[in-house]
Amino acid sequence: MANEWAAYIDEFRSEAREHLRALDAQLLKLERDPGDPAPVREMFLSAHTIKGGAAMLEVADVRELSHALEDVLGRLRDQGCPLDGELADLLFRALDALRELVDGATPGAAALSGAYADLAAALRERGASGPAATPPRPPAAPAASPGKPRVLLVEDSATVRLLESMLLQEAGFEVDALGDGREALARATAAPYQLLVTGVETRGLRGLELAAAVRNTPGCAEMPIVVMSADDNAEHRRQAAEVGVQAYIRKGSLGQRRLVEAARELVPL
Repeated sequence: MANEWAAYIDEFRSEAREHLRALDAQLLKLERDPGDPAPVREMFLSAHTIKGGAAMLEVADVRELSHALEDVLGRLRDQGCPLDGELADLLFRALDALRELVDGATPGAAALSGAYADLAAALRERGASGPAATPPRPPAAPAASPGKPRVLLVEDSATVRLLESMLLQEAGFEVDALGDGREALARATAAPYQLLVTGVETRGLRGLELAAAVRNTPGCAEMPIVVMSADDNAEHRRQAAEVGVQAYIRKGSLGQRRLVEAARELVPL
C-alpha cells in the first residue's frame, strides 16, 4: 500500500500543478474583465479540487492554504464582489505559495506556519466578509459485472476519483466513475445503481444539487447517497440532511476506510 500512496501523491502533485496553471490563466482573465463571472467559477472549482486531494492524502499545509483560497473565491462567486488590485496581488501570491507547497507535498505534512500561515490568514480575512437545467440525453452506461452492486461515483478530482474507485472495487462493488454531476444525473436515470457517492463541489451539477435531483427523479429517488467533503462544513451537512443523504464523510477519512464502511452498511454485499 505504501507504493500505491506514493503513486497517489505523484498523481496529486501533477493534477494540482495543472489546476494551478488554470488558476493563473483564469485570474489573468478576471483582471482583464472583472465583471465576467466565468473565471471565478472555474477558479473556485480548481481550488476546491486541490483542497479535496490534499484532504484525502492528509497534506495539511496544502489543504489549509487552498481552503483559504477557496473561501475568497466563494465570496467572489456568490456575492459578485469586485476584484481590486490588492486582492489580485493576494491571489497571485497565494498561487505562488501553493506551487511551492504542492512541489513538496507529503502525507502527514504539518499545518501552515510562518509566511504561509500569514498568507492564509490574509485570505481568510478577505473571505470572511460574506457567506461563502434539463439533463442531456442519457449516455449509455457500461454493463455491470453479474452479482456486484453498482456504485455511481462523482468526483471532480481525478486523483480522489481514482482512490475512491479503487477502495470501492476492492470492497466488491462495480464502480462507474464520472467527473460531471449533470452527466451523472443522466446516467442515473438511464440504468439502475445501488448507491450514489458524490463530492460536494462537482462540475455541471454541484454534489448537493445532484443529490436533490436524484431524490426527485422517479426510478432512483430511493437510492442511498453518500456525500464526500474536503472539510466539515455545517451548512453542507444541514443541506445534505434535508435532501436525505445517508452519510456525509470527510475525504481525509478515506485512509480509515469510512467510505467502504458506509457503502457496506447501505448496500450489503
